[in-house]
Amino acid sequence: MSSRSLAIVANLFDDNVCQIRHNAYTCLINLAQFVYGITSIIDADILRVLVDKLVAEREDVILILILKLMNILLEGDLATSLLLNTPVLERLNMHLAATNWEIRKMSAENLGSISYNVMGKRATIEAESIPPLCEMLTDDIYEVRASAVRALASLAQLKEGKIQIYDLDKLNQIIELLYDLDEQTRLNTVQLIAACAEYPPAREKFKQCLEKLKEMATKMANSQPLVAQHAAIAVEVIEWTP
Repeated sequence: MSSRSLAIVANLFDDNVCQIRHNAYTCLINLAQFVYGITSIIDADILRVLVDKLVAEREDVILILILKLMNILLEGDLATSLLLNTPVLERLNMHLAATNWEIRKMSAENLGSISYNVMGKRATIEAESIPPLCEMLTDDIYEVRASAVRALASLAQLKEGKIQIYDLDKLNQIIELLYDLDEQTRLNTVQLIAACAEYPPAREKFKQCLEKLKEMATKMANSQPLVAQHAAIAVEVIEWTP
């Protein structure tokens, strides 16, 4: 798609008719299924427009599309660095408390994607995203819990992230998520535990769930191999001695 065509579609983001805005975002979501589409959209400076629309758009159904499109575009090489030059983290943090569960979920997903690399992790921690993400550990919707834990597992790769999560006294809630009915949440949780347990005070706390992790590592080896694999890694980290 040419830059001119992309500009025409982007202009429709401001249309007064909700369905037209819906069609415009859906068009770009479909285009972004291809690598060249992601590159073209990023090159057209549409990421900056999406960040503005995080506060300008009033319809939840459209805001969900904006968040979905942004998350797809974060697969692009330059997307994270471009977004970090905008108020995106502050605006995503705001939407973590949205009434609509899909907005909460997609906001956490975007934070997890932005924090994929070290630069994004540091910026997300500095933006104080960890406290609201920790509040989502007890969300009623399992998809929201899974996305929040995924983002926290990414942020816990850095020492500052581990310490913040520990200091917020959320380790009991994390341990409880090992019993979550959703497989993806359990997988994200064992990854989060493995990352946080590298911090000695957290390692000591997680000894309380050592038997559960060992059980997951053995009993889920065939039915949920990824969960079992990462549970075994968590066990190794918790049992490590200097």
